[in-house]
Amino acid sequence: MSSVTLFSCTKTSNNQTVTPVSILSVIDVSPDAPALDFYENSTVINTNAINYGSGLAYFNSYAGNVAFSFDGNGTSTKLGADNVTLTANHYYTLILANSIKTPDFILLADTLVSPGQTNSSIRFINASANAPAVDVVVKKGSVLINNIAYKGVTKFVSAPVMTNDTLQVLQAGTSTVLATLPNITFESAGAYTIWLYGVPGSTTTPLAIGAMQNAAF
Repeated sequence: MSSVTLFSCTKTSNNQTVTPVSILSVIDVSPDAPALDFYENSTVINTNAINYGSGLAYFNSYAGNVAFSFDGNGTSTKLGADNVTLTANHYYTLILANSIKTPDFILLADTLVSPGQTNSSIRFINASANAPAVDVVVKKGSVLINNIAYKGVTKFVSAPVMTNDTLQVLQAGTSTVLATLPNITFESAGAYTIWLYGVPGSTTTPLAIGAMQNAAF
């Protein structure tokens, strides 16, 4: 599996202390947030500003009780902050959702298990505070995930291998298309996270589908 290096020891052979770490990724889907910086225990993590719809790929994070904040880029203004408990040698994804005035923090434990060599696996999060419950389908194909309300998160589930195919998010139980992600590829033995974000009916931050690859086994 592709991953970053994990350290869980507290002492090395020459008696130097090694801080246990977890692995974290960050996604910003707060539709009215400005460009952001992400802090852990008062340490800024990003090099470039985090903009709406983007984030940080997996990085070595602290383990244990971690204080984090989203600050205005280049400022000391905290726009959202909280504490989470992260276990050493585990993977997580943190999503900033809802309006930045009333932010929601969705912490996901990334349980990464190989789906086998003939399938991929996907996990879905409804991260749009104003969207209804939704289904996820392959265009003109089968329903992969159904009836997920805001902040609802699925486990990683088996999905077909796909090349330049199209995913759609539908209003649950209907054929009403809320968002479309074209040209998506799910490789064999890959694990992916898919999320719905944006504001229904908005012309500036419309509903959209985001995707990231968590692992390749």
